[in-house]
Amino acid sequence: MRVLGIETSSRRGTVALVEDGHAVAALGHEVPNGHAERVLGLVDQVLREAGWAKTSLDRIAVGVGPGSFTGIRVGVALAQGLALGLDRPVLGIGSLHAMSRGVPDELLGTRCAMVDAHRNELFCAEYTASGEEVRPPLAVRRDGARAWLAEAHEPRVVIGEIAASLEDDLGPFRSDLTDLPHAAGVALLGSVLAPERAPTDAIYARPADAIRPTLPRSPLSSGTPT
Repeated sequence: MRVLGIETSSRRGTVALVEDGHAVAALGHEVPNGHAERVLGLVDQVLREAGWAKTSLDRIAVGVGPGSFTGIRVGVALAQGLALGLDRPVLGIGSLHAMSRGVPDELLGTRCAMVDAHRNELFCAEYTASGEEVRPPLAVRRDGARAWLAEAHEPRVVIGEIAASLEDDLGPFRSDLTDLPHAAGVALLGSVLAPERAPTDAIYARPADAIRPTLPRSPLSSGTPT
């Protein structure tokens, strides 16, 4: 099975190719606000480098956050457009879940993934080594991150570049695949999940900012005021 992965939920945009559960090639960029202009070109480039035709792809997998709302929209729209044109299934993969997939199998413990959510918050989630969700993505205040980690199963592996800035004793595992969400993890998960279990709905992990106001009844409305 050949899978194209696309991940644009953070400042870094990446694309990757996976065949039969093995990463074949990957490219990325970190140009500010550059996902819309650069990611499609990266897809074409990585396919050329691997010598694959687009029609040889069996699936398209895309990171659905939590993360940058604009970035997620860019990635999902691109993935859906490619899938539609190729008549292939498209799968939505949680971006923190993809990070957990990048931890080497020999490291024991659950994977506690963290990314910067801005607003003095982190997006956090916990997964088993086999990829099962232990705690779903949640927006956690930065000063509450250690309390969130204290509830994790032991042993644990902390991942995410932001974790290194919290406390030195956290000792996060660092790698290109786990510092930020990466398309390789997206594609690897996309090769094993059933499409019906992987919708492309964005994961927000925090409530909407807009709150419906409580307003007095309009004097122009019909009926008797209560």
